[in-house]
Amino acid sequence: MNAMTILRRCRAAEGDVERLNERIKQRREVLDSISAPLADPNGGSRGSGDKDKTGRILADIDELERERDARKEAGEAERVSACALVDMVPDLEGRILFDYYVKRMDTTEIARSRKYTTGYVRKTKRAAEQLMELISMERVAATLPAWYLKQKGGTDK
Repeated sequence: MNAMTILRRCRAAEGDVERLNERIKQRREVLDSISAPLADPNGGSRGSGDKDKTGRILADIDELERERDARKEAGEAERVSACALVDMVPDLEGRILFDYYVKRMDTTEIARSRKYTTGYVRKTKRAAEQLMELISMERVAATLPAWYLKQKGGTDK
């Protein structure tokens, strides 16, 4: 996996976690609205259809929570790796990449905070991304924990 893959994953991590949290919230709302089947005076319930809706939704919530927690952990590894990777390029380029990919700022915000023009930030960011493409996969792998490499398989997913 290359350096830009890590930076892109780093930028996407917070959004991924937010989407998973939203899906968990939706399922909890559905769970709260599901009523228990009405009891039949002759025994059994009068409910027909899926008798374990609650169990299925709880299983979905559990799976999503595990996925969210794994994404948070991967995001932390990606942020640590991103810090090491931006140190491999010149200072200005590294600062712009850090602001864009780790702090999730857009180029206009970076330009305003650093007192540059937006065009200059975009041009410098593109140049920095080209430098990142030159970093070897071995150097990128050295910035990541073994569990991350094993889990992600070292591919550009």
